[in-house]
Amino acid sequence: MIKKFFNQPIFYIIVSVFFALVLFFLAKSTAYNASGTQLSRVTETYSHTIESVPIDIKYDTEKYFISGYSYEAEVYLTSTNRIKLDSEINEDTRRFKVVADLSNVKAGTANAKLKVVGLPRDVNATVNPKSVAITIGKKAKKTFKVKSTIPPEQVADGYKIENIETGISEVTVTSNESTLQQIDHVEAVLASDKVLSSDYSGTVNLQAVSSDGTILPSIVDPAKTQLKVSVKKLTKEVPINLSVTGVLSDNLINIGYKLSQETVTVSGTQEELDAIDSVKGTVDITGVSKDVSKTVSLSASNVTIIPQTVTVKLTATKK
Repeated sequence: MIKKFFNQPIFYIIVSVFFALVLFFLAKSTAYNASGTQLSRVTETYSHTIESVPIDIKYDTEKYFISGYSYEAEVYLTSTNRIKLDSEINEDTRRFKVVADLSNVKAGTANAKLKVVGLPRDVNATVNPKSVAITIGKKAKKTFKVKSTIPPEQVADGYKIENIETGISEVTVTSNESTLQQIDHVEAVLASDKVLSSDYSGTVNLQAVSSDGTILPSIVDPAKTQLKVSVKKLTKEVPINLSVTGVLSDNLINIGYKLSQETVTVSGTQEELDAIDSVKGTVDITGVSKDVSKTVSLSASNVTIIPQTVTVKLTATKK
């Protein structure tokens, strides 16, 4: 009977329907997976963090002077469009700006919210910090003297500053009224990576400072000047301590001596110079039987001697 059933047309119909359903679901599953993969590619999101983006402050520049805020922010960009994102990452093609609007704010301290403006469609941004504290004061100008002081750590060991000259003697400083009252002078600042062991001449920045050297927020006009610094070695004049060694010749009763110079110049650090009061030299009289001149080398610890040798004139006195 079973064999008869397998030979019936209905059996073949059932088998055909079964395989048709299997093929249908397989095709549906494949299409769904393909569609999901395509959707995933279309909606892929790219991101990039840009540091040190300048903050553009909108305010009444004729009336106010602002200070006390961070000049840069960090911007986090996201987009599904890689080309547009790359365009905003590149500073040369960038369209967006970070701005803070203080157009209607009066003198005092304000907490300004930061916004990213100018973004193209399909690009989103988050700025950090969200806001900055800004001091707003009434704008004022005043003329100040230009000075320059070279810090000791920027003078090489064994040297001292002999003379300092600046290209200009006075400048105009713009700031708020309160800050102007704190300014003592404008400093011509030698770059911090310079350590002087020879004369210097170059262009340096100008900074408004208080009497204790604190840098104060301001605009200095002009912002730079020529700076010339003359340095010289630390030196000291000391006597020569000459020692006579050797054996006096049998036909002589004495040998006298005279130095070509009684003192020499030594150079070194201030500590080394303080520790020295003379230099040493030794002349050997062995074999000397008549008047003669000898060259003697000089020595001393940790300093340079100028000159390093002197002439000793020996005068022989016969029996």
